[in-house]
Amino acid sequence: MDIVEESIKIHDKHQFEFKFTYPVDPSAKNAEYFVETYFFIPNNLGVDYKTYTKEEFYNDTQKYIRLKTPAVLLKNILAEALNSPFKPLEKSMKELVNNPKNEGCVYNYKYHLKMFCSIFKSAARDEETFIEDLTNQEEISLFIDNFLANTDRIIRKFRALKNIVHVPSLEQKHYALFLFADEYLSLMLDKYKYKLLFFLKRIEIKDKKRLNAEVLKRIHDEIVYRKSQSYPSIPDENSDNEALIYRMSTLKKIMGSILFLKTRTSREGKFLEQWSMGLGAGVAMAFATGVAFLSRWQLNDFTLTFFISLVIAYIFKDRIKELTRSYIYNKVQKYIYDHKTTIFSNPGKKIGFCRESFSFIQEKNLPENIKKLRNKDYITELDNGYVGENIMYSKRHIKIYCGKCKTLFNDFNVDGINDIIRFNIRHFLNKMDNPEKRLFMPDSNDAIKRIRGARVYHLNLVLKYVLPDNSDAFRHFRIILNRDGIKRINEAKTTTI
Repeated sequence: MDIVEESIKIHDKHQFEFKFTYPVDPSAKNAEYFVETYFFIPNNLGVDYKTYTKEEFYNDTQKYIRLKTPAVLLKNILAEALNSPFKPLEKSMKELVNNPKNEGCVYNYKYHLKMFCSIFKSAARDEETFIEDLTNQEEISLFIDNFLANTDRIIRKFRALKNIVHVPSLEQKHYALFLFADEYLSLMLDKYKYKLLFFLKRIEIKDKKRLNAEVLKRIHDEIVYRKSQSYPSIPDENSDNEALIYRMSTLKKIMGSILFLKTRTSREGKFLEQWSMGLGAGVAMAFATGVAFLSRWQLNDFTLTFFISLVIAYIFKDRIKELTRSYIYNKVQKYIYDHKTTIFSNPGKKIGFCRESFSFIQEKNLPENIKKLRNKDYITELDNGYVGENIMYSKRHIKIYCGKCKTLFNDFNVDGINDIIRFNIRHFLNKMDNPEKRLFMPDSNDAIKRIRGARVYHLNLVLKYVLPDNSDAFRHFRIILNRDGIKRINEAKTTTI
């Protein structure tokens, strides 16, 4: 992987999620990336620099930074290859049983169990996505059969490991962690098998009926298995399935925690702010002192004129102080960031940082290539052109110490870091119209019938990446909103830069 990969998806009706994957080049010492995001907001939504502050932007943003899951093909999960997660897991379980009090053995067991779950999940997801991208009917049937056969084989071998840690000499919590992993894998497999079912519904292939039955049987078998193990994650059509949703979310966090990185965020620009305030105070004091000296030189005695001169100097001193501070701070603000997040690996080793800033900018100050990518069509010009759009600008600077990333895992290569950002759009909904409008049309009997109409708003996002080789990459997305939340996200056609 040698370029930044990004995806954008709906997380829920009020949040969308960016996922950036920054490459980690093992041959380089460091790697730096700059990501600029331009939010083009219709003016009638009332979101501008007066109504939407930096603090609100950062409160609406939720960030996670984690390592990219090591890439292993589903068919190689059980292989003897170096990057296969199964054999190291089996070995760590046997070592734990032989040395149950050894902290290193406990750590290795937890590490390999969670890594196995993460790699298996990622491999199953990638395989299912690959199947949906196929167009040849015979290939689709073959790959679905292989997917089912491989997942059956892997889950059977994994569950056979249970007997290793189900022994009296081991603390119950270690066996419980294995059961959590088993439940998680069962739920995760159901998720991707349901995706296959929905895919089969959308297409027409010769083996559709057979494949549909095969996938359904395995979903049913997993539910029966979870019942037999007394796992609470059983779907029930007569329930709100609270326990199922809760456990899916919790187990995902537990098993994925091995890849998440620790962070520490601090505010930037403190020194600059104090320096600009001090310089402003110095300029103001120089003005006031100069007026005092000049008045004293011109006037020999303490007179009313001298008194008035000092009062005027004092009045202007405060204004000069504030104006000088604001002028200096605004001039240099584009070179600094609001926050700096330091990234640490689990042992506490610093492996990089992420700096970020936020502001509103005017359309006349947009770079030309961003204006082209915005590519407003004529109807949008009519809708927003007479009052313009409000433009939010967010910038992120990411630096990764590649040399330190090479030694994070002894048995897996780290070739990327995932930067996940969720953004809440509730502030954008306050001034929207009703999501539905009444429309009318004539029917076949020369009467009028009422039909539904949807009122939507378009939030345009343009992304710009500056890569380590100083090349630029761009993407343009359009988020379709109504007062109820996010309806869909489309990638817009872009013009040539």
